[in-house]
Amino acid sequence: MEIKEINQLLTDFDALPKTVKQPTYLELCKYPRRRFEEICSRLLCFYLAPDKEHQLRELFLRSLLQLLASDKEFYLQNDKIHVISEENAEGKRLDILVYSSTFVIGIENKITAGLYNPLETYKNRIQLYGNDNIYRVVLSLRKVSAKDDLALIEANGFINLTYKDYFNQIKQNLSAFTEGCNQKYLHNLNDFFETLENMTDNSILNEDLSNYFYENAEKIDSLIILYNQFNNKTTARQTERIAELKEKIVELTKNSKWWVWEGCYLGFNEFNINKPKIGIESGFESTKGDPLGIFKVVITAWNLKDWSFYEEKILNDYPNCKLEKVGNRAFLHIEEIVNGDEEQILKILKNNYDYLVNITTDLKKTGDTRFGPSDI
Repeated sequence: MEIKEINQLLTDFDALPKTVKQPTYLELCKYPRRRFEEICSRLLCFYLAPDKEHQLRELFLRSLLQLLASDKEFYLQNDKIHVISEENAEGKRLDILVYSSTFVIGIENKITAGLYNPLETYKNRIQLYGNDNIYRVVLSLRKVSAKDDLALIEANGFINLTYKDYFNQIKQNLSAFTEGCNQKYLHNLNDFFETLENMTDNSILNEDLSNYFYENAEKIDSLIILYNQFNNKTTARQTERIAELKEKIVELTKNSKWWVWEGCYLGFNEFNINKPKIGIESGFESTKGDPLGIFKVVITAWNLKDWSFYEEKILNDYPNCKLEKVGNRAFLHIEEIVNGDEEQILKILKNNYDYLVNITTDLKKTGDTRFGPSDI
């Protein structure tokens, strides 16, 4: 893979939006799919009923009727609306039934399951609630396309309506109904919208990012392989150099208790065998073109209580060094040796080793019980 290709790949990536969809509340609940359809039906019943706490009035019902009977006008504010969940039809359950004195709507809700329902039985049940303006709906996440399902829908006088079309109609009407509505249920409604829209959108990330990764998969795989090789070689070089430094600092300090962590970090924390514990950590940070570009040395404590015992003394002796506290740890950044040679690195390590030997020895002589019995 040529550098020119890599640069173009990264340039194209930089131009893309980096937003990634966050999970909705309904998605976080992780209801089993077999029950999610029931949950959606109950939410629809709530919003279809104009007198419920959402205070969105007839938004859902009017939007539905506009799709089912665009040539008619229903005076919904003057009509008593009944919304029934799981209407019994000869022992079977029609998901939603909505009726008034002027219309009847029966809804079979399909989110993930196939259309195996007894639509003829549902048709007969719906018919009992009126003779005029009867609408039978299979509301589905995606357009029904199977030949047998389409034949079943047509034979029983149902129509197929998708959530996408229904939600789009609701959104077109929404601004006329939000004044004075309950904001909590408006927020929940938007979560409901987003959850089902996510189920119809097969993009794992946003569409532009998904398309980019799909179209450039081979190049990205090649780039990742090269980048991993680069990281592995960088780590190997640092590991090799740390091992060499350990051998020499052990000899220089006459102390074999220097340790290497994960191959890349050289340290020492055996200044006293009791609390409070303090130590040195060091390691390389790569710079452009050099895996050994910067060698960093810090004085560190693995517990802030331990650090508090030394803090005043050390900060007084190192007034220009940056102190960083992360979680329960303290790091005092002592030195950054840029392109430093071995002699300079060993000198810095030895000087700080000697410094910590001295202060822990001096403080132990004070008789502080945290160091065990006094040597005096």
